[in-house]
Amino acid sequence: MPEGDSLVRVANRLRPVLAGRELRRTDFRVPQLATADLSGRTVEAVWPRAKYLVVQAGELAVLSHLKMEGHWDVHELTGPDGAPLRPRWRSPGWQARCVLETAEHQVVGFQLGLLEVLPTAGLEERLGFLGPDLLDPGWADPAVAAALLEEGVRRLAAEPERPIGVALLDQRLVSGIGNIYRCETLLLAGLDPHRPVSAVPDLPGLVLLARDLMRVNTGPGPRGTTDVVRDDAAPYGIRVRTPPGGPGGPYANRPAAGARGGADRRAPRYWVYGRGRHGCYRCGGPVAVEQLGDARALDRTLHWCPRCQR
Repeated sequence: MPEGDSLVRVANRLRPVLAGRELRRTDFRVPQLATADLSGRTVEAVWPRAKYLVVQAGELAVLSHLKMEGHWDVHELTGPDGAPLRPRWRSPGWQARCVLETAEHQVVGFQLGLLEVLPTAGLEERLGFLGPDLLDPGWADPAVAAALLEEGVRRLAAEPERPIGVALLDQRLVSGIGNIYRCETLLLAGLDPHRPVSAVPDLPGLVLLARDLMRVNTGPGPRGTTDVVRDDAAPYGIRVRTPPGGPGGPYANRPAAGARGGADRRAPRYWVYGRGRHGCYRCGGPVAVEQLGDARALDRTLHWCPRCQR
């Protein structure tokens, strides 16, 4: 399932072709929106909220969630010489759920797990159940960041007996974290995912570590979590390396941190996620693969290292 950083990338890709442009045609291919029509409206903004994408067109907004299989494609409708182009979809037409078309581009959402058109004024109520978004732009403001962190920690601590490996996936507590960042954050923090929230020694530090791992992956290039260095002043002694140009910028060369084990021909991008057959990239030991938690978490396979995580 795409995680919070994926939605930042999607929004950054769609914003230049939609924001400030009039919608010439819209097509919502779900029964409950069969009569919805936003044509003639101007897109004012495109932004992510945790794992949701919002396209605002005046007093109405298109709200979508990718779930497991969803994706958005952009097609040009005019060539360099101004001649019209016929878009060629890379996915079958029956998978299309939403078409937003301007004079220059056609944006198509395929296999969207959720698609709604609602009043812009109702967005806050609709998404009010979400915990603090770890990629909220407000983190750049120290005062706002402190409030976001305090609220996230408060929500996590309110369920002290819940395993931390389950709590991190609950979007009502902190939002944006998916399975990859759940696994990788806990590995870097050295925490057994079965450990109850009340036994996590530095809950604020854990939230910040997850935030930093996600934030550096909002730019172009492949996602990875191995660009870290030891720093005793950082949460859990781990500092996530910031790309040149700041968080979300591209790495000139994305090296992987040195490993004491593993025999991969290519440098791995993750420490434990997806490494059930290769072993932990930190210690070389076996990676445990299991299901953990309630029904909402059981469709996501947990990867963790019993040797590194206690």
